[in-house]
Amino acid sequence: MDYWKIQDIFRERMKMDYERGIISNPTFKPYFQWKFYNAPIQSLNKQMCYKIMKEAQKELEALDNKYPNAQEQVLVEPTIDDVWKPYKGYDTDCYLYSYLIGIENEITNIMMMI
Repeated sequence: MDYWKIQDIFRERMKMDYERGIISNPTFKPYFQWKFYNAPIQSLNKQMCYKIMKEAQKELEALDNKYPNAQEQVLVEPTIDDVWKPYKGYDTDCYLYSYLIGIENEITNIMMMI
């Protein structure tokens, strides 16, 4: 598995989907300003990070409720040919679900730095 290539594919698709409005929750805007548009990390304060995490968790929970059996596939390894393989149980929401997981994980790491 080429982790860096998978990460690049994921990041590129995430940015494209954000710009297309697939991720439309305005709470995430400061995160995307930092991630894709060179806003300084200092533009994310702890209060904002908590709010972003809470929203991500809320949306993840809604998707888990919508697709109750989807978690069975999450442990499947992604591949370069199918980066979203672990999230296929979320059907057409597989991209959104993966982005929310990514946001939640990255915000957790950012909170340790700010």
